[in-house]
Amino acid sequence: MTVEQTMAKIPKGWKSFAFEHGYFALHVLSSHLLEVTKEIHEHISEQELDSEVENFLAELATDFPIPVKKEIKKDIGAISLNMAQGCNLRCTYCFAGEGDYGNKAMMSIETAKASVEMFSKGRKWFHIIFFGGEPMLNFSVMKQLVDWCEEPHQTCKFSYSMTTNATLLTDERMAWLKSKRFGITVSYDGKGLHARQRLNKDLVSNSETMVEKKLNKFSEQLGTLKDFRLRTTISRENLVVLEEAMVATLNAYNFKMYVSHHATPAKPMCFEKEDIDALGAVYDRVINRFIASEKWEDIFRFENTVKMMKLIHSGKTGVYACGAGINYLTVSATGNFYLCHRLNEDEDESFGNIKAGLDEQRVTDMIEFRQAKKDPCRSCWMREWCAGGCMHEHKAKNNSIYDIDPMYCRLQSIEIKQAMRIYTLLQQKAPHLIEALG
Repeated sequence: MTVEQTMAKIPKGWKSFAFEHGYFALHVLSSHLLEVTKEIHEHISEQELDSEVENFLAELATDFPIPVKKEIKKDIGAISLNMAQGCNLRCTYCFAGEGDYGNKAMMSIETAKASVEMFSKGRKWFHIIFFGGEPMLNFSVMKQLVDWCEEPHQTCKFSYSMTTNATLLTDERMAWLKSKRFGITVSYDGKGLHARQRLNKDLVSNSETMVEKKLNKFSEQLGTLKDFRLRTTISRENLVVLEEAMVATLNAYNFKMYVSHHATPAKPMCFEKEDIDALGAVYDRVINRFIASEKWEDIFRFENTVKMMKLIHSGKTGVYACGAGINYLTVSATGNFYLCHRLNEDEDESFGNIKAGLDEQRVTDMIEFRQAKKDPCRSCWMREWCAGGCMHEHKAKNNSIYDIDPMYCRLQSIEIKQAMRIYTLLQQKAPHLIEALG
């Protein structure tokens, strides 16, 4: 039975879970998670049918108000600017070739201003993400744009973030980024793993020592930023070293970490079922270490789990994992609009440009997809928290952003179940930390 077929078998809109500390059930339509008896768990799992339990569940569901879903509308409140389509590293897993997306270029201040002006017009708040390649290769234009955004004539308030490999970070730049209240994501894969994957231009030496020196030098400043994280990317051939790399990193730095698995059209590198399961097993073992030592607060630094726990705690429905094409777009160095930063320079996913404007039909198509009205999303127990998943991962696997990659579904299932496990355990062991989820 496929993942989709399994997910479609949701008795009366419920999905049950068994963890070492109890049995729990999710009412899919209202996103309510509650503790249940073993009997109810078995009934929902279709291991045992009982009319009394069936009636009880039906009555219980009436107590859960099902929120009226807000209509999904275009609300582009953020763009990523590909400041530099080029890079000073040669990472083995780079989805952008050598960081240039097949079209090496540097964004001009004119293109940057025109893009921001077009999308921020009439808004009170707008967020700008500086991306690449390596965006700090074009740091002077970054500074010029931020200075322009903060001129007195601007009626919109801007916020900023950047994804960087940190190799070009200096005292002066760190002070400026902090003064402008940047959010920063540093691409760091972890001790040993980073050295395998993030090579220098010579394709022999690697950037691990250099990046670690930057993290150590600027540890205090980075820790005081409003939003800072390490982003670890894992390729299938290096899964064997991920666990120790994660543990070493979480022990060495008091930073948040997010793990992403590599997505590429290169079939030998595509994650398959056994790879996703192995990744899930690593997550499980890492978290089990924290549970064994009762380091509950440390679990909150593993962002894959925290992201999902926040969804569980909020009880929200109609949440989509990614706002690409609806709330967010990317702008290439030459001023073309694309669905997201991963699909930059992919002409099949073009959404217009600074001269012709936004392709509204493409936005309409994306809204329709994100409303989860088609299978397998329509019958999936995760549909209220995913709504279609990652467009780039779908295309990497199936050459279509709308053709759902079942491996993405499998990974989502693993991460959400893990989050439910930790969320319900913390309710028992450290309930005060649940409130930190907001």
